[in-house]
Amino acid sequence: MKTLRKLFKHSMLYGIAVVMILPFLWMLSTSLKGPAEIFSLPIQWIPSSPKFENYKIAITSFPFIHFMINSIVVTGLIIIGQLFTSVLAAYAFARMEFKGKNFLFILLLSGLMLPAQTIMIPMILTLNKLNLINTLAGLIIPFTWSTLIVFLLRQFFMKIPREIEEAAMIDGCNTFQIITKIILPISKPILSTAFILIFIYGWNQYFWPLLIVNKEELYTLQLGLAYFKEVNSIETNWGALMAGTTLTMLPVITVFLFFQKKVIESIAFSGGKE
Repeated sequence: MKTLRKLFKHSMLYGIAVVMILPFLWMLSTSLKGPAEIFSLPIQWIPSSPKFENYKIAITSFPFIHFMINSIVVTGLIIIGQLFTSVLAAYAFARMEFKGKNFLFILLLSGLMLPAQTIMIPMILTLNKLNLINTLAGLIIPFTWSTLIVFLLRQFFMKIPREIEEAAMIDGCNTFQIITKIILPISKPILSTAFILIFIYGWNQYFWPLLIVNKEELYTLQLGLAYFKEVNSIETNWGALMAGTTLTMLPVITVFLFFQKKVIESIAFSGGKE
């Protein structure tokens, strides 16, 4: 009975995995197809003659490299900003005692329940007053903090034994040194998880850049792909579009594979008994 249950569970997981990976495989396959094969039925998963020139078209027919640099700058600064503010806020909520701490933390968490669209108009009006519309700073500054990351880090910090910090205090460490020399090295698994979450969020942003920038030189890669489709709207080159989409996904896949081990360690640590 136990074996059957295990077999059923594994079959379910494999089935879900196949369903989730199929769109990615279709995108990869389409990126190597010619126009005649793309919409052929039944689907031809393996191109008869791979068209690697689709990738060349994707890179050269619009400012792909420039848009990618914009995405790297925006995503990189969002990661730095969120990790910096979240580590400090999470440490304060996890370790420090101050009046109204629990109320402030609940107030912070309540922000997770607000749909992002409800605060976009106030954010745009504020950025407009600060003359940050149509700037890269307007894409970065509103996302240099995250309630979710603060929550994840706080939960992890609370599981770190206080005795370690007390020993550091006896050795003369101040709060900043405890965070940088004790807490952060221990917290590499959860920091890796936070890094992946922030990277995916920042890299895949489409709606916010669409609202904030209308200059082509400020487009990120996601806006650039929409721009590519728009300039080819009469006869969209789907092979080149899928090639460009594949290239935009490569950094996300690379980051995930690089930090995968740390993410698993984070889950194992969080799930461990205190």
